[in-house]
Amino acid sequence: MISQKEVKSIFHKLSVSNQNSLLSELLLEQELQGKVLSEATEQISKKRNKKPCPHCNSVKVYKRGKQKGVQMYRCNSCDKWYSETTGTALYDIKLKSKWQSYLNCMEKGMPIKKIAKELNISIQTSFDWRHKILSSLVQFIPEELTDQVECNELEFALNEKGNKDLKRKPRKRSSDFKRNQGKEVITTVQVVTAVSRSGEKILTAVESKRLSKKKIAKVMDGKLTKNSTLITDKHPSYRAYAKDNPTINHKQLLAKDHVDKNDKTIHLQKVNNVHSQLRGFLRPFNGVSSKYLQNYLNWYAYVDNIQNSKTTIKQWFLAMLITDQAYGLFELFKQNAVLIRT
Repeated sequence: MISQKEVKSIFHKLSVSNQNSLLSELLLEQELQGKVLSEATEQISKKRNKKPCPHCNSVKVYKRGKQKGVQMYRCNSCDKWYSETTGTALYDIKLKSKWQSYLNCMEKGMPIKKIAKELNISIQTSFDWRHKILSSLVQFIPEELTDQVECNELEFALNEKGNKDLKRKPRKRSSDFKRNQGKEVITTVQVVTAVSRSGEKILTAVESKRLSKKKIAKVMDGKLTKNSTLITDKHPSYRAYAKDNPTINHKQLLAKDHVDKNDKTIHLQKVNNVHSQLRGFLRPFNGVSSKYLQNYLNWYAYVDNIQNSKTTIKQWFLAMLITDQAYGLFELFKQNAVLIRT
């Protein structure tokens, strides 16, 4: 039997175009066989043996055979039928064979329309698949941040991409916006970002003209452990928030200094680096509608967590299969989403 080393040696002797062609053929063959998805499904099944009922959360369930290769269950408590994919992003999907290719395209940062063309699917399907997948990532937001936590905000212009009924004149470029257009008019979105020194992060988008104590509380309440240290710039809203939460140690520094002159451990370098990476992550999408921005923030945070994994596609499938509330979240999301007609 030919060894892996020998296969690599032969592969490297091929021209670049032949290498790309061979990789595409092997990837397609693997996708059509559904190997990665099957492997992820089998791993989840072995770990929990039986999936609890998504309707009543009962564990008194029993297996009832398979339909099209998907394990079926029946609940003894509510007497309802469900499958291994019920409630997940993969529920009721008829083209699962294309999902591995879709995830590959997502990893490359390809826009929705480009992926639709690449995989020969409609733009609406491409849009729906993306947000079904991203709806699976809510559970990966950290419940708490410990030790030293840097917090800062990143401002974006309010983006109404896809909205055909704008209440303002269209902007020719992203920088053509006015922050203040009347007392009640909100023109910006603040991405409040908290990053622990261990690397865990929370990014939350809030529509606001100016960052306020109330907005900070909406993001941070319950997220900082007792006696943790919150490091911020000297924005008065952070000071007001810390005053209302005396169990938090609050350290401030001038934003322009980057590092405190008296204590080099007090800085905002991690959170500023996250903001820089986030801008780069969002750039290929040519503007993200503000009402979809939170999904993209969760996407960035999840990709950052699995970037050192050698099986990123499998990690995506595992995330989808263990998130039983993803389909319900997507249904709620669709109520505010734009219907794409092609």
